[in-house]
Amino acid sequence: MSKISMAKAAKMFEVSRPTLAKHHEQGKISAEKVGDSWQFDIAELARVYSRRSSKPAIPAPIRHADLSGDDRGAAGVSLADFMVLQAKFEAMEKLAEERGRHIEDLRRMLPKPEDQAQHRGLWSRLWGR
Repeated sequence: MSKISMAKAAKMFEVSRPTLAKHHEQGKISAEKVGDSWQFDIAELARVYSRRSSKPAIPAPIRHADLSGDDRGAAGVSLADFMVLQAKFEAMEKLAEERGRHIEDLRRMLPKPEDQAQHRGLWSRLWGR
């Protein structure tokens, strides 16, 4: 996936650069050192820094100083907006796969239906029904 600088990540996900650096040091997010700067994976940033609940239901468009005015496609979506949405989509797909595997593990732990049918309650054992 594509990587972006710390300054662009801070603007795109509305977090401060010190917060990004602190989370990188704590291991919450990973980064790659390229030259003198750190490069962050957009998909990982989208997974960690989701929109806060205090935001309005309809988010304002993301504005970037480094993007020109004609970077919008036929649908009116900028390349940066598309990359953020794609990263969020990939993160959600991974989360859905992980949850699916977890559900399958839980299903395997459940008793089989025939095991449940043999169990009789207290009243049926006492009254022979």
